[in-house]
Amino acid sequence: MKVLSTSLICATAAMLAACGGGGGGGGDVVGASNSPPAAQAQDDLPPPLGGTLQATAAAPTYPSGSGELAAFNQLQKVRTGCGFGALNQNAKLDAASLAHVNYLLEDSSANTLTVGHTETPSNAFFTGARPQDRASAAGYGENVSEILSAKARTFLASDAGQAPGDAAFGLMAMQGLLNTVAHLSAAMSGARSVGLADGTRRFDSTQNGFALTTLQYRFGALLGAQEGTQLLGAGNVAHYPCAATQDAEYAFAPATEAPNPFPAITDTAALVGPPIYLRADAGALLKVDSFGMKTSSGTTVPVRTDVGAIQGHEFFMVPRDPLQSASVYTVNFKGSANGQAFDRTFSFRTRN
Repeated sequence: MKVLSTSLICATAAMLAACGGGGGGGGDVVGASNSPPAAQAQDDLPPPLGGTLQATAAAPTYPSGSGELAAFNQLQKVRTGCGFGALNQNAKLDAASLAHVNYLLEDSSANTLTVGHTETPSNAFFTGARPQDRASAAGYGENVSEILSAKARTFLASDAGQAPGDAAFGLMAMQGLLNTVAHLSAAMSGARSVGLADGTRRFDSTQNGFALTTLQYRFGALLGAQEGTQLLGAGNVAHYPCAATQDAEYAFAPATEAPNPFPAITDTAALVGPPIYLRADAGALLKVDSFGMKTSSGTTVPVRTDVGAIQGHEFFMVPRDPLQSASVYTVNFKGSANGQAFDRTFSFRTRN
């Protein structure tokens, strides 16, 4: 897919972690509710037997100052801090991610931003039609999920200071992917390995006598579970944000994510609050009996849960309006996972 754009942040997903299964939200709600969302169907996978989270992982080998290292560190901080388990860098997934980043950049132009997970054999940079094909071609296997971010910036050629460095772009890309619905689900999946890549392509042009530079950025991550799935354990849940989160985003533009979790919102400038994610292990039945969110002064924050197709072990709660920056919010979830009750209350802070 090609998108005409000079300034666009676009995150797209078509991954195993966000496909299939049943369930959904219960429509718009305001604040806490004692009525559960619409009944969620159990996934086809068998229920987990016990926790197998990776507490630590080997140090990554991405170069210092690189976008990949900045993105890896952010993803690892969130996953370990919120109880989803650490990820190991995988060189084969790195190679597959880089191949697709190069494909997307080479298929673009100064005025078109190619995005998406598919490749066509007619392109000289083709390495596989689907993420699973590319991961297999790199020698890893098909059990992968892919998340992507794309951005283009056009500015006066003399004003190169507008171009962020590699580390800044990698961090920005990962922060954006974690402030979504489908991509957050994939990023917090039971994967054990990850491969990251980013890239930049420069286009120079002249418009109305001004020399312009367009920089196109791409970032890709493949999360793999070929080695097995990390499990929270029967009856356990994890969520993001969590008590360790001190830099959560305070606003989310649903129309910049594909699939759009709120299809009725088509304006890319329309903002809601950051998605709040709760899950049990894939295959478990998650039932959320009550949920709510409040400001530090105790004011109820109106939320909605109708985020489109999600699996039976997942639940999303999204504030209907942007949150305040540098502010503390408290969330409560009550329910059960595979029949075991949980009651979680935690506070997190939005970034400056």
